[in-house]
Amino acid sequence: MEWVALGVALFVVLLAGLGHMGYRKHMLQLKQWARVLSEMPAVQPHQNLEDLPEPAQRLLRHAISDDAKAVRGVSFKAVGEIRPAKDGEWLPCVAYQTLRVPGGFTWRCYVKSGLMRLSGGDHYLAGSGGVHFWLLGVFHAVKSKGRDVAKSAAHRALLEAMWLPPALLPSEHVEWLDGDNETARAKLKLDEEELVVEYKIDSDGRIVSVKGERWGDQNDKHEWQPMTFGGIMESESSVQGYTVPSKFRVGWHFGNDEWQDGEFYRAELQDIQFIE
Repeated sequence: MEWVALGVALFVVLLAGLGHMGYRKHMLQLKQWARVLSEMPAVQPHQNLEDLPEPAQRLLRHAISDDAKAVRGVSFKAVGEIRPAKDGEWLPCVAYQTLRVPGGFTWRCYVKSGLMRLSGGDHYLAGSGGVHFWLLGVFHAVKSKGRDVAKSAAHRALLEAMWLPPALLPSEHVEWLDGDNETARAKLKLDEEELVVEYKIDSDGRIVSVKGERWGDQNDKHEWQPMTFGGIMESESSVQGYTVPSKFRVGWHFGNDEWQDGEFYRAELQDIQFIE
């Protein structure tokens, strides 16, 4: 029996070791993808905006100052809380993100609550996306990939393009649409994906809320389909000539009756750095 117990123990140790190796490999891969994004060509921040709808002009002039420089992307730390299940607890988390649109994003997240440790990340790059999380850095608790996941991740990148204001300037990837005095609407493209994003703005051009029809399966039947995603932008920060939302609440079903259950992430950006 002692030999059996020893064999079982060694097997468990081996599995734990392999699990931890997989975790470390994935986190290293996220960092490598972040470097790829940060080395993409710089995007110029200044254009003639006169032909754009007035709400789009207001948003862009508020977000990009005259002394803003060309940048390759943006990185930041996000401190807040996340709710993995709609009826679950809010758990403290810290995340590190690099974003470049066109391009994609990497997001490394660390959740700690009591003895529970959950860490992993989300990404989109070159048509590929995935969500992977490990419990205690050993047990692969969440493994989600495939065409639907990649499409949803691409839509996330487009919804978050506001954190890199030059990504919203008119181009082959950006078309500004007509809106009303409080709404700026843009059709954004990333690789094969396209999304109309709606920004509610105030009289100064500050983004108050954002939403779009993101690809997701957050419904009773868990069927993939376009679903309203967005959130409330509670405050903003100005860094290196750019002004972006910095405190926010986001989730599924934004603006609908199910928003209370769909909201799952609240955070505030810190250490914002535009990569020149």
